[in-house]
Amino acid sequence: MANPLASFIPVEERSDGVYIKVTRESAAALKVDLMTKALQAALVTNYDAAKIQDVIQHARGAFERIGPSFEYYNAELEHYVDVAITPMKAVMKLSSSCLTDNVKPTAGALVYCLNKKSVSYGIKTDIIGSVVHDVIFDKEVVIAEGKNPTAGQDAKIAMEVDIDHNFRPQQKTDGTVDYRNINTITLIKNGQVIAKKVPATKGEPGWSVTGQEIEAAPGNDIKFTGGKNTRISDDGTYLLATKNGYVFKEGEVIHVGDVLPIPKDVDFSVGNIKYTGDVHIKGGVMPGFTVETEGNILINGQVESARVLSRNGTVEIQKGIIGKGDTFVSGKNGIKTEFVQEAVLGSQGTICVNKFCIHTEATCNIFEMKDPHSNLIGGTIRAFTHIEAYHAGNDKGIVTNLSLVDKNELANREKLKELETLQKKLAEALEPVKKQLKTKAAILKKMGSTSDRMAGELKKWLNMYNDLTLKMKYVDKNIAEIKIKLKNPATCDGYIKILGDIFPGSTVSFFGVAKTIKVTMTNKTFRMKDGSVDSEG
Repeated sequence: MANPLASFIPVEERSDGVYIKVTRESAAALKVDLMTKALQAALVTNYDAAKIQDVIQHARGAFERIGPSFEYYNAELEHYVDVAITPMKAVMKLSSSCLTDNVKPTAGALVYCLNKKSVSYGIKTDIIGSVVHDVIFDKEVVIAEGKNPTAGQDAKIAMEVDIDHNFRPQQKTDGTVDYRNINTITLIKNGQVIAKKVPATKGEPGWSVTGQEIEAAPGNDIKFTGGKNTRISDDGTYLLATKNGYVFKEGEVIHVGDVLPIPKDVDFSVGNIKYTGDVHIKGGVMPGFTVETEGNILINGQVESARVLSRNGTVEIQKGIIGKGDTFVSGKNGIKTEFVQEAVLGSQGTICVNKFCIHTEATCNIFEMKDPHSNLIGGTIRAFTHIEAYHAGNDKGIVTNLSLVDKNELANREKLKELETLQKKLAEALEPVKKQLKTKAAILKKMGSTSDRMAGELKKWLNMYNDLTLKMKYVDKNIAEIKIKLKNPATCDGYIKILGDIFPGSTVSFFGVAKTIKVTMTNKTFRMKDGSVDSEG
């Protein structure tokens, strides 16, 4: 039989296979699809179309091997091959009578036969090779398997922030563990992504042994909705916060809360609180812990040896404040509490104490203790506008200081203290630089000339000296300006009013002018008059 490719190109059939010769001139006219159709028409079972394409593409002009000698299909083989087909499996049984009838099967011929019997996908060529090699006749053999479809993945919601906290304490840089800094809340900003929807996938289709595509079941979609203070992006992909707050779940619904609820004490199980909105603590704040926020703070319990700070709101502590000189409470717009002992309070608004205030330092715009049973004993109260208390001091003569101060003067004194501390640090830093410059100058004088390295060193120390002296001048200038302001403190028409008794040992002062109470006085209002403290009532 003539080689089917001979009508297209020069062909040589050698003992080790079939060779073709393609020149650059002939390559342009050759079409692989026409050549493979000719091979199929001639019932060639073992041609390699990819190899033929490679030889034509490179057109080296020499005979090149394209595969083993061609095997031609004997259609009689079909009478000896029985194939049982289901969508996902094909079972073949080859009759041994083909040998007695001199019809020799080959692996390529069997694959060709299977194709004619509609089996085209998942053919196990290794199994077919074993059937021929090991002469497995008159036995059913699975020679093809289909591929089951892979169902699509269901849509899911992926969190972009962590709200499943494991309450692990933070490790400090020195290796110790801070059991107070535990991540128990997740803060969120307006517009921040909370979660995203991962869409369902279509899945991958399967294939039957006859080459038919089996459609995959797509994944199920889910409804993507958010709770309060959230919105879904226009494309339906993202859940966004619509205000600053914290993230929490109710069932599977995600919300952003503005008032952060702490249902118990702030302790080791909760950790320090750092937030941006309002905070409601239904318990108390235990020793050593900190609560900080931009909003209002409501504490149903008491605060003990802790820090509570509201930068732009109010603080209300319903069961009082107990400290040992280690408690600090600040509420920019006001503080209200039942009692306070040995603490530091600060506010630009009103501080109101209902029952007693003992050995406490407070600075505020207005200080009030109007309950007839309230007592203000020990410590220092500073106010910018007025102080009203029912009783001040006690019959034991405990020193109790009540002062009206100028707000700007107080701020200037605090600023002066900071600047003087910085001034000291800069002076300490400047001393070793001066010594280095002095040493470098002495070496330079002795040598009479300088190297590049020495010049670089000298320049470095000169730059440090100039930088420090420039900072010193700036700090000195600011200190001088503040001291000028402090020489002329402002005054106002504020007052200190005692509704009940003020006891000996107490002092009232207005902008540095003080009056010591030497006898018990009742129902008195103190004011600044003609440069001295006067009382009326």
